[in-house]
Amino acid sequence: MACTAIELISKQHRPYWGRTQDFEQHFEYSGVKVPKGYVWQAAATPFESKLNVMGIVWANDIHQSPVLLDGINDYGICGGSFYFDHFYRYVSTETIQASGKVAIRGEELCTWILTHYKSITDIKNNLEKDVGITNEAGYMMGMSVPQHCVFIDKEGRSIVVEPSKPNGFRIFDNPLGVMTNAPTFDWHLNNLKTWLERITKRSYKFDDGEPINQISMDESTSGLVGVPADYKPESRFLRAAVNKLMSIETDDDETLNQIFQLLSAENTPKGSLRIYGEKDTLVAWTQYTAGYDIQKKQLYAFTYDNQNLRLLDFGDPTDWAPEMEYFSFISKPQAEPFTPKNEWQPGENTI
Repeated sequence: MACTAIELISKQHRPYWGRTQDFEQHFEYSGVKVPKGYVWQAAATPFESKLNVMGIVWANDIHQSPVLLDGINDYGICGGSFYFDHFYRYVSTETIQASGKVAIRGEELCTWILTHYKSITDIKNNLEKDVGITNEAGYMMGMSVPQHCVFIDKEGRSIVVEPSKPNGFRIFDNPLGVMTNAPTFDWHLNNLKTWLERITKRSYKFDDGEPINQISMDESTSGLVGVPADYKPESRFLRAAVNKLMSIETDDDETLNQIFQLLSAENTPKGSLRIYGEKDTLVAWTQYTAGYDIQKKQLYAFTYDNQNLRLLDFGDPTDWAPEMEYFSFISKPQAEPFTPKNEWQPGENTI
């Protein structure tokens, strides 16, 4: 329930995106390649993939009822799903069907978008006409899971999709490339602008479309001084946003690592975030971190227990299996030994 995402654009103008998956329950996870024509049989209304997608699925049983938590499709639409409590507005399946749309559950929203739409414009123009989010409980957590999503295209344009109106969506342009959880995205942006007015000499009009520019090296700022250090979504959004706005520029071969370093400021160590229930105290933690090279269509991931990086390449979909194919990235860590080396070129052994 404490996920965070950050997008960065390299000096070569290529977009990269990364996210953490934080939760207080155990789930199965796997990398997957899902071919066009695959049918999601466990969905509230079974539907067919119109596009090829690579990503990470989650479920209590990923062979029975997999759904995409993040991924990328043929056309470079990349993104993921995040918990969105309190502000979701789900309706009955009957209400959705009466409006001529397909009923899907909250946890199926990311899967539908990645398997159906070829561009940001495609999502904006068609999502609300195609589907609505049902309150009908499914296989996960005994409910239609509260979720909202963020998506990025090959040019680095980003949107946030919120089911925050009944049988419909609010879709926001995301000029910042940062995402957490509730409240709504417009609230997060305005809260960030308020903080930026405190820690810089900037002033904002609080218009939805106004830019939020990088904090340059010669701009006066107090940085993260006073920014909350807790794990609430609004605090993580502030930390992620300010860190991103202060980030150095990076080349292509450095950008994903920079995203992982920025996300490390949002990671949830076991024990730091506690959710008090009637019977038990639940502990949330950063279960995995994923990063996408969007133009190369490559997925990198590591877990809480093993930070050795794994890679899954999109490749040629004509070589994919005819059904969903699973790729594990969960394993025990194996330490690589130090390398005996007594001589090196200048700079070769320098960090």
